[in-house]
Formats: sequence, structure tokens, C-alpha cells
Amino acid sequence: MPFRHTGPIRTLTTFLSKVFVSLILLGLSELPASAQGPDPHQIYERKCAGCHEAHAGDFVHDNVTTGDGKVIGRRSGRPVAAFLARGHGKLAPPERAVLIEHLEQIARSGALFHDKCLVCHDRAVVFARSRLIGRQGKLVGRYSGRDVRAFLSNHGRVTAEEADTLTAILAYQLRGSQF
Repeated sequence: MPFRHTGPIRTLTTFLSKVFVSLILLGLSELPASAQGPDPHQIYERKCAGCHEAHAGDFVHDNVTTGDGKVIGRRSGRPVAAFLARGHGKLAPPERAVLIEHLEQIARSGALFHDKCLVCHDRAVVFARSRLIGRQGKLVGRYSGRDVRAFLSNHGRVTAEEADTLTAILAYQLRGSQF
């Protein structure tokens, strides 16, 4: 007679099997944003966070301003792109482009997510990638299927304009996904 797990081991084995199958099915239906191209969060955390703030949002809010559509160092007054192009951070050109786009996006969005959402939710990237998905041209809850923009109209005490901005911020976190 073959050995059979019983009790907690069987329960854990069954649970892990279901999780594994669910992840495979999810992976077949929609690819995660991280599989879609360079992840600006990983680039920042790998190449910048050792000397600067741990996350790009904190770096932007504390050290960067904007001018002529570019991110500019507050202390130096120089464009961050020029600083990186001279070798700071030892970024390859494609990484620089992704990182500059990311810093500019953070600067454009202001501290809205930080001010309105972070008190209850995780960082935008973690929240978006774990709880949201792009589907048929809309950002929706991964498990609820609810339209995020519509949901925000009655959530978090945000205005219609802020709901649009927050939806764009969260959609950006899923960069590369098709919706």
C-alpha cells in the first residue's frame, strides 16, 4: 500500500498544488508586467538605492524638480538625464531611458498616491501588480473585475480629476501590459 500524507501535511500539499495550478493558469492568460520589459523599479533599486532613497518616488519627491518637461536635480540645477549620461549609476543607455521616463512620470503625478492612498495601501507598484490587471482597455481589480476608475469615484475621498490621475499612476505600474 503506498504511503499517503494525512493531516496538516496533506492539507498543505493540497493547498500548494492548487496555488501552483492557479499560477500556471494565470500565467497562461495574462503575463505579469515584469515579463513585459525592463522594470524601472528594479533598475532604480539595483542601481540607485544603495546611495539614494530606497524607492524612486521618495527620491523624486525629496531631490528632484521639473523644468521644460525634464527632471532636474534640486541641488545641482542640472537635468538628471545629463548626470546619468556622464556615467553616474553606471546605467546602460536603455536603463537610463527607462529610469528617466520613470522619474518624469513620478514627478508629473506629484505625491497624489503618497498623500491619498499610502496610508491604507502598499506602494503603488506593489499594489498595482498584486491587485490590478489590464483587461479590454480598462484597469480592473484582479479578483473583483471592477473598473478601477469607476471604483475610485466613491473611494478615498478623491475628486474626479484625482481619480483619473490615480488610474493613470496605477496603469503605469503595469507598463507593457495590454489593456
